[in-house]
Amino acid sequence: MIFNFNLKVRDKTILLLFFLILSSCGRLQQKQAIVYGQLKEGKGEKIVLTELETKTIRKVDSVTLDTDGSFRFTVNLPETGFYMVHAPSGKVIVMLLNPGDTVNLSGMFPEFPDQVVLQGTGETGLLDEFFRFTRRNENAVDSLELLLAENQDSSGYFGLTQRVDTAFKNIWDRQRAYELEFIGKHPSSLVSLIVLNYAFGLNGILSPETDFACFERLDSSLTKSYPENKHVKYHHQRLMEYQRKHGRTLQ
Repeated sequence: MIFNFNLKVRDKTILLLFFLILSSCGRLQQKQAIVYGQLKEGKGEKIVLTELETKTIRKVDSVTLDTDGSFRFTVNLPETGFYMVHAPSGKVIVMLLNPGDTVNLSGMFPEFPDQVVLQGTGETGLLDEFFRFTRRNENAVDSLELLLAENQDSSGYFGLTQRVDTAFKNIWDRQRAYELEFIGKHPSSLVSLIVLNYAFGLNGILSPETDFACFERLDSSLTKSYPENKHVKYHHQRLMEYQRKHGRTLQ
């Protein structure tokens, strides 16, 4: 193909405007993320997209699933952040979105989120990996609690509680070891902030009291990777407050 560059002034102006528009569209797309997919058997159901802020949850958008369960969110985001897709049941899928990311959710809506698969760019897989492991442990805890409830009037209830307590501890220890290993492998990933602060049951697994070194290492790594990110700044602020209150020294 041969281009003729012998253009008049008017033609050159039009051409310049054309390239400026293309450049503007490119920059806009870089500041957006796309979340789309298909949740079968969810026709007419409403799902909500929210952003997990440092202290609140902000509604971003909502859509009604099409006849085949398909949907699409276009998210404007100035920086990397945490977002959640909520089902009417109250259950959620948590995602880390970077500008330019594309994430696909596919599965069966009635089994949301257990039977929903996340695929996409960025660190989608890391967070999905963590939640799949964690949900298995949470389901195991639910089963143990149900077992206790069903046998509370039985003559062997006391012995059962002892066995269940041992099983609970094993699950807790397994979850704790997994979280420490995960953060150790991914100290520069924002996903590790979710892992660090995740509430397993009513309490978090990791805490500054027992795992200060882990909190400190993550703070150092993330501050280098994401110096202006609001979640990183908030984590650093909390750590500094803990340090002042308890006399710990950040390295």
